[in-house]
Amino acid sequence: MPNDDLSNRLSRIRNHIVSETKPVFSKLPGRYQLFANELGGRLQMDRAGCFCELTELYPFGYPFGECRLEYPEHAASVRASCFASLDVEGEIPLEDLIFLDTETTGLGGAGAVAFLIGCGSITAQGFEIRQYLLPDYSDEAAMLEFLLSEFDEKKGIVSYNGAAFDLNLLRDRMIINRVGREIPCRFHFDLLHSARRFYKRRIRDCSLTNVEREIFGFHRTDDIPGYLIPSVYFEWLGSEDLSAMHAVVEHNRLDILAMYFLLLRVIEAFRTEGSSLEEADDIYSLSRVYGRRHRNDKVVEVLDRLGDKKNQTLSEDVLLYQSFARKRTGDWDGAVAIWHRLSESSSKEAYWADLELAKYFEHRSKKLEQAFHFADMARNICPYEGRQVALLEKRLGRLRSKLS
Repeated sequence: MPNDDLSNRLSRIRNHIVSETKPVFSKLPGRYQLFANELGGRLQMDRAGCFCELTELYPFGYPFGECRLEYPEHAASVRASCFASLDVEGEIPLEDLIFLDTETTGLGGAGAVAFLIGCGSITAQGFEIRQYLLPDYSDEAAMLEFLLSEFDEKKGIVSYNGAAFDLNLLRDRMIINRVGREIPCRFHFDLLHSARRFYKRRIRDCSLTNVEREIFGFHRTDDIPGYLIPSVYFEWLGSEDLSAMHAVVEHNRLDILAMYFLLLRVIEAFRTEGSSLEEADDIYSLSRVYGRRHRNDKVVEVLDRLGDKKNQTLSEDVLLYQSFARKRTGDWDGAVAIWHRLSESSSKEAYWADLELAKYFEHRSKKLEQAFHFADMARNICPYEGRQVALLEKRLGRLRSKLS
């Protein structure tokens, strides 16, 4: 290749390389100021570009459905185990938690951009939400660089489905813009998983807006549907129309505020070991969390409290779970009493109760006739095929041999 051709190519490439000291723009576009003024924010500028920052403070006492914003002294230090399926070590001050939510131009892929990033945290005056908005795609690096200043290795991140979406998207955009590779944090609490662990049995739909309605009694008015949010940003880019952007900003704020109330509700459930919960399904869900952690004493304690509630009839699957917890703690009398109660029906739970009674009478109380009786009952109502039936036939054959 001739030297002059190589020089020409290098010159063309050099023209596209931005100097570290040379700003990307020499004059701020007029529509940027329009963007900030219309939304009530202020422009932040650096060498990489410009973005709009909005700040909103919700004071203590602010109503949210049936609740009011507060700073609970007992939650000043947040235990990480409250937001994990299993026991994990560590705790973090409530003030060091950053509540993160994004509004994007799509649900993923290389072209999806977070044009609005909201960060909330508790302060001495209340709950503060800081929002960063992107006037144009060319300013993304500036906004992401500023966003990184919100986080460090001592702080924790609270999100709703952030583990699967928000954080991954932000990391990808940071890498593409050569801003960074990771978002530093000490803990990440994804409240979607906590909501599912606690409330899915009762409310089924664990979308954040449904959790607000069903758990806190908060009903949004004139809220913009999530699927319309990307089109609002495109309207701004195409025609400088901001008429619906206020609704997007409010939607983001409410998402972040709801996360704070949900976090406190989960903390309170663990702190009181379920006594703060009123609904039977929620109490049972907490007992399942203790069960996964092999805290069978807590399972028994929580479900006993549920049984003590007036006008509360425990469903068969709850009773069966309670019986297994009693069995694991050595409370055989309590477990057998529940199994006898379940055995009176012909449900799937009755099958497992009959099977447990057959095991109990064969191996612990040595009453083989009763063991055979309950094994035969289990076979008659067995809802399964294949291996379970074969095991029952094997058990019945062994008991016949012992009885003969």
